[in-house]
Amino acid sequence: MRTARHRSVRRILGVLGVAAISVSALLLVSGAAFAETPELVVGPGASFTADEGLQFSDQLVATFVDHQPIARPQSAQSECDTTAAAKYTTTIAWGDGATSTGVVTCGDGAYGVTGSHAYKDSGTYHIDVTVKDNDDGQEATGTDTATATVTDASIGVRTDNANDEPYVAVEGAKVTVFVNYFDNNEAYPTRTVAFDPGITATIDWGDGVKQDVTPTGPTSSCECNGFIVTASHVYDASSNTYDIVVTAKDDGGSTGTDELSAKISDAKLTAGAAKSFVAPGAQASTPVVASFTDAAGAQAAVGDFKATITWGDGTSSAGTLTQTAAGAFDVKGTHTYETAGTKALTIKVDDEEGQTITMTATATVPVLPTTGHPQTPVQPSLPMLPLVAMVLGLAIAGGGLVFRRMRS
Repeated sequence: MRTARHRSVRRILGVLGVAAISVSALLLVSGAAFAETPELVVGPGASFTADEGLQFSDQLVATFVDHQPIARPQSAQSECDTTAAAKYTTTIAWGDGATSTGVVTCGDGAYGVTGSHAYKDSGTYHIDVTVKDNDDGQEATGTDTATATVTDASIGVRTDNANDEPYVAVEGAKVTVFVNYFDNNEAYPTRTVAFDPGITATIDWGDGVKQDVTPTGPTSSCECNGFIVTASHVYDASSNTYDIVVTAKDDGGSTGTDELSAKISDAKLTAGAAKSFVAPGAQASTPVVASFTDAAGAQAAVGDFKATITWGDGTSSAGTLTQTAAGAFDVKGTHTYETAGTKALTIKVDDEEGQTITMTATATVPVLPTTGHPQTPVQPSLPMLPLVAMVLGLAIAGGGLVFRRMRS
């Protein structure tokens, strides 16, 4: 492969050599100074395409001419290459911050500079080459003598959920996904915490929430160029099943996608202690008739429930819910009992996801007055203080009348 590559390079040099010799001739006739001071001229090589993470070899990145070339044997190309390698030193700046020493090859009229390199990341890189004549110290640099277009390596997916079984959880509990990826960029052959910095990740949880996640390396070394995308999420169980899409993306454009699912069941409702209370007869009151908790915890809200209270006297009405400081829910209702006695209440609460809980309570209504009138507090027809003053006034006036009669 190396011999074939060098032959290809020399064919290119043959074409470039004609132009290089012409340029050299023009420079020589343009003034005596050029004849007295030999000068190197660095020219273009060949632009090329490479794969991210894979090393390439013997790539022609520049050509150059010397106004005092070495003698080139007609039949011993290897001898020419050996002589050129001793006479010239070349440095290749690959455009990604890396440099290496190039290899000089002989051609027809121009020398070639080839090199080997592996780009760690995809993109477009402009290459600069510097040539130094070790005999006389002459040095020349060619800017952007070649352009490397590096294609992005693919990203593969391997997940711990190998059987495609859904994650199963209860509303309010965390669902944690864990996806193991591998990057075919061989510039990172074994990883612990370091990996291709151009990779980002996103999790679409399927309930309208998308989460950006920073990938991490595996906890131990591996041979899979691996990295991990993991995160947790809490569902409110507005649906039973959610489709989860985990995507890792390289800044070069490659993506790896894993499709998962989560099956979320409605959290359990638990009744509190049964309530007992005294309700006045013939008066409206608003007691707390029941309490319950939802295992969904912070995901549960008052608006998730509907309550119906059967009051034990043949009537029913909607209940009102409030959330306590401890996170439980109280059910209240406003009602007027027309008859005395013990009333057995039934309270039904429906969760929007389908859970239902039925609770009981007991209301005691005191016996109504024997008059049969409603048990309503009696309100005085006159204000109490004027009434007392009037009674005292009459008593004083009556006492004065008696006193006068006794004297007479």
